[in-house]
Amino acid sequence: MLKTSLTIEQGVAILMLKDPEHLNPLDQATDIELLERLEFCEQSADVKVVVLGGAGRSFSAGGDMRFFKKQLDEKNYAALDALAGHVNRVILKIRMMKKLVIAAVQGYAVGGGANLALASDFIIADQSCKFSEPFTKIGLAPDAGAMYLLSRAVGARKALQICAECPVIKADEADKLGLLTRLVPEGEALTAAIAFAEKLANGPLLAYEMAKEQNNRINYSDFEEYLFNAEKETVGKTFRSEDYREAVTAFLEKRATHYSGR
Repeated sequence: MLKTSLTIEQGVAILMLKDPEHLNPLDQATDIELLERLEFCEQSADVKVVVLGGAGRSFSAGGDMRFFKKQLDEKNYAALDALAGHVNRVILKIRMMKKLVIAAVQGYAVGGGANLALASDFIIADQSCKFSEPFTKIGLAPDAGAMYLLSRAVGARKALQICAECPVIKADEADKLGLLTRLVPEGEALTAAIAFAEKLANGPLLAYEMAKEQNNRINYSDFEEYLFNAEKETVGKTFRSEDYREAVTAFLEKRATHYSGR
């Protein structure tokens, strides 16, 4: 069963996460599909601009805690490392591909889901949006480019605060922080994102793409190195920590987490 869908209309590729019942979680199959579809969009002459959205009431709730618990119970840390690698390749593709990517966000954009949006060139969100980076809350170092992308968006000090305190950032605060390109009424995120994409698709695309390349060279030139070295090392350590195992277990058991700092 496919976890994503792709349609192309008037030069705009609409790439949707399609598991609304579970709030569009990011698992290995979904990540692989997303990467394949993004690579297709990058190569296709029919695609001028990409819109990335999530079906249903939320954009993406991020990683699947049930998957995490299963791997921990089996001590299959390699599977956790592999999942992080798959997510990071998707995040990197969104950020570094030449074509512009617009995220249409409604409801929850959590963890890796939030970072799919933050890696995009533009974020059109509606009043229902709620961003969160709850990695440290489950004993995990910020993953999927969270600290890097947030630091570029809101500055180093605020990024660390967001990753340490794990607040739920609602629409008006997200807009105030500068996370959003545009805030629209509830229920209008995807429609507004497509309209914006159609406008861009009919504009000077080469100039837009060169502007994105300039932006990437100024602000994201070491992103790949960060993801697959610094982040890989720090996240890998916390995957194997007592706090991570306890936090995942507590979440699924719906009880308070008892951290040990190890």
